[in-house]
Amino acid sequence: MNRLALAGIALLGLTAYSTAQTPPPSVVSFAAIADMPTLRDPKKQDHFTITLSDAQVATTLEIDCTAGRTELLIVRKDKACAVGGNGAIINPANKQQLPRTQYLGQYTVAADGLTDATALSVNYLAVGKVPSDTKKFAGSLNLKPELTSTGAAGLTQAVLKKVTGDTTGPINSAVDTVDLNRVFIPGAGLPSDKGCIWSGNMVFAYQTYSWFMALSADCDGKTYELKGNMPFTDSPGIAGQTQYDLTLTLPSTELIGDDALFASTDLNADLFAAVDGITGQIIMKNSSMVTVEVDGEKITTPMKVEASGSLTGTNVPLEVVRSLSTLIGILPSTFFGA
Repeated sequence: MNRLALAGIALLGLTAYSTAQTPPPSVVSFAAIADMPTLRDPKKQDHFTITLSDAQVATTLEIDCTAGRTELLIVRKDKACAVGGNGAIINPANKQQLPRTQYLGQYTVAADGLTDATALSVNYLAVGKVPSDTKKFAGSLNLKPELTSTGAAGLTQAVLKKVTGDTTGPINSAVDTVDLNRVFIPGAGLPSDKGCIWSGNMVFAYQTYSWFMALSADCDGKTYELKGNMPFTDSPGIAGQTQYDLTLTLPSTELIGDDALFASTDLNADLFAAVDGITGQIIMKNSSMVTVEVDGEKITTPMKVEASGSLTGTNVPLEVVRSLSTLIGILPSTFFGA
């Protein structure tokens, strides 16, 4: 065999190796179906089906939640959510889906918002040479609706200072808050996906109907600091449809400190900008509208929501985007309920 032929074979080998080592795109498709009868009858249960899919993994979560309530003015019933579901890994050679994960457990939201994540777990089924295993979630959250989170106080102050300073109309200082206290989200089934530990805070300001987020993800020993916002708006020109537009950025020379929380002045512009971080859009088709009272104010909200969209990472690995998508998915009442 001559040198030219040998060189050609070597080049083909390097090309094949390079293709095999090319990381998958950091895009996770997100879909949700939410049926929330507790908005009308607190003795019923809400049901959520969350579907997450990317180039490597497809997961479906089934979540049933009761409504936290007080009966006879004394007896307190905490909000409880049962979590189930299954996931499959995708064979890159033939796109076959192989059953890999089973999600189990529940979490309870106490009156003070404290939510322990340790009762949730993932069972990993044996596939090929990889044995079965079990990983537990870890950490805790502080979830409102009932009491204001304490850990988010600094973020809340920064958000309200900005949003109330930019308005000339009536000021609404009401907020919802979420604390993430080293919440561990196990990997979705691939041995290379070690899962992520999430810390930080999220604040939903009713003045602007936007989530503001300051998050830190520790994924396999590397930390990703993400700041930004996710406005909740009506979809332009489409009745009965709303949307989330997410922009979370990694630290940069242009955006420092709290300025990163308010980077998106145009609700859609950053979705198409080459920003390092995580961006995305989730469209929500709403029906069965009801009027409920939140923090003393009456709002109209849907009992049924069909959501679809995607989250995309730029210079952020797929595992991080997938973990954030899973975090949103296991808290459907927070992001899609009232």
